[in-house]
Amino acid sequence: MFKKKIFNKLTSKYHEHAYTGLMGYFMKRCHQQLEKFKFENNISKVLEIGAGTEPHFKYIKHNFDEYHILETSEDEKITNFYDPKIKVKSYDGKKIPFEDNFFDRIIISHCLEHILEPEKFLHEMMSKLKKGGVLSISLPNDPALLFRLGRFYLKLFSIKKKYQITNKEFDYMNATEHVNSIFGLHAIIKHNFNGSSIQETYLPFRIKSFDLNLFYNVHITK
Repeated sequence: MFKKKIFNKLTSKYHEHAYTGLMGYFMKRCHQQLEKFKFENNISKVLEIGAGTEPHFKYIKHNFDEYHILETSEDEKITNFYDPKIKVKSYDGKKIPFEDNFFDRIIISHCLEHILEPEKFLHEMMSKLKKGGVLSISLPNDPALLFRLGRFYLKLFSIKKKYQITNKEFDYMNATEHVNSIFGLHAIIKHNFNGSSIQETYLPFRIKSFDLNLFYNVHITK
């Protein structure tokens, strides 16, 4: 019971930490950059996975006819947060409850690093895309150098004061949230998808290096 209370407290702190201050600024830039992509086909049906309390929906630049969100949580604080035109559905975090070849675009922003079997889930998402559809992914470059330096700065100057948690709790929070490293996820993506089917961007400095950037965006065309 004690551990569950701590976990719930840290989970709420994780979401608060991700979209406030300097980290929040870069996270929003990451969302904005994900929309700087030229879609070759019309985007009619969109699926966003794991939107949480900061959905990518408000950053969308292209037109669409349907926008769906899948969430593992049924928390009303999350599901009531979305625009009424969005169709929200809960799922088990493994199987996407739509037929194959259904969507023109799937968006998974800062979520794949939390999924226990990311390669299997990548194929699950691709199966739901139409031919020519696009899978848009945003990832934190954890535990690359610049990301670790940013985390070290937070531990020195703001974690205890701003979030009222200890450095030990902060480390535990990140360990239990980011179960996949950027290096592992990138290796999985490159092994399964390569060549002209993917378009990669590094942020904020756009040098092709995880150690010199905080985030990685990639679009995969089916």
